[in-house]
Amino acid sequence: MTPIIGISTNLHTVDKGKFLGMERIYVNKDYIDAVVKAGGIPLLLPPVADRASIVRYAEVCDGFILSGGGDINPILYGDFPHPCLEEFHTGLDRAQWALTEEILRTDKPLLAICRGIQLLNIVLGGTLWQDITAIGHPVMLHSQYSPREDIFHPVSIEKDSILGRLWGEQLEVNSFHHQCLNHLGRHLKITATAPDGVIEAVEMPDHTFVVGIQWHPEMLLAGSDKMLPLFQQLIAHCRRE
Repeated sequence: MTPIIGISTNLHTVDKGKFLGMERIYVNKDYIDAVVKAGGIPLLLPPVADRASIVRYAEVCDGFILSGGGDINPILYGDFPHPCLEEFHTGLDRAQWALTEEILRTDKPLLAICRGIQLLNIVLGGTLWQDITAIGHPVMLHSQYSPREDIFHPVSIEKDSILGRLWGEQLEVNSFHHQCLNHLGRHLKITATAPDGVIEAVEMPDHTFVVGIQWHPEMLLAGSDKMLPLFQQLIAHCRRE
């Protein structure tokens, strides 16, 4: 059977036109294309908070992608709003928090991308730097203005990791984030860092397949197939379930 990959969706409030103020659910098409190219069936998951629906999501889907998106309400990880904090939706955050807990509880394969790695970290008790400039030491630019498929900076990868077995100890990636992981959540292992020390990837060694990455591999697929093995690994672990 072809694995079904549930993809979390995002919330946007329309800010102009005849539908001003209405909320829309969306996800970038790159995620869908990546799952299809890797051999899976993508299924978009609207954010719902009720327990029965979340349990059903975990029953229907063989694996999951927590997609990128906006900021997360810092109240949820015990912090106060930073001046550089951008748009967030607390209802979305709570719904995806509950979904992440259920994915981990059922040990379904999970790939958490950009916002996804940040959500994974705080669900496990970690925290975020609400803006990279708050770290307190010089950091490089992490939000590129070049096309999404362009590589932007290198990352150093732990050899003994899922990513290390895919790409070795060095990889060039894109970058579209202004926040990053601060204190690490429970059971997470850092598996990649940027030259300035910013955490770029984590894994959960005690789970079947849980990988969080700060860059956007689905976007890089528009330029080459370098990132395809990551999505293929997600699919492969679903088939072993």
